Amino acid sequence: MDQIDIRIVDALQEDASLTQAQLADRVHSTPSTCLRRVKALVRRGVLKKSVFLADPVKLERRLKAVISIVTKGHGDKQLNSLISRLQMNPAINAVYSTTGEVDLFAIGHFSDMEDFHDKCEQTLGNDPYVERYTTFFVVTTHKETTSISTDLLGPV
Repeated sequence: MDQIDIRIVDALQEDASLTQAQLADRVHSTPSTCLRRVKALVRRGVLKKSVFLADPVKLERRLKAVISIVTKGHGDKQLNSLISRLQMNPAINAVYSTTGEVDLFAIGHFSDMEDFHDKCEQTLGNDPYVERYTTFFVVTTHKETTSISTDLLGPV
């Protein structure tokens, strides 16, 4: 990737709704060059998809939870079943397998404590494979971004 590609990736991570002309202006290139490069970046898998990020408060999902999950043993079948149920839970936004004392972390947005309790009990509370889960409720967000840093690719 050259400097134009890096600038394109940075610009689109900030605002994927830019027109080709706006993108070209921002990265100091031409619209046709940007179009060709964006298509190539998508084809190579550098750019995966473009989305609008919704405001959880405006969607009545004010309660954000980070849930650590410890399982009993490490059976692939049971773990995959649990992961599948977490993935299907519409309140859960992210699920990560981890190393260390915790097997999974899940992050979700809930309308209130009752909604959280209902959804977690459905997914985690009755699962014999789940040893325990601990929930941390987000009080203040100090930084939250979907951008992946391009700093290791060179100066922009």
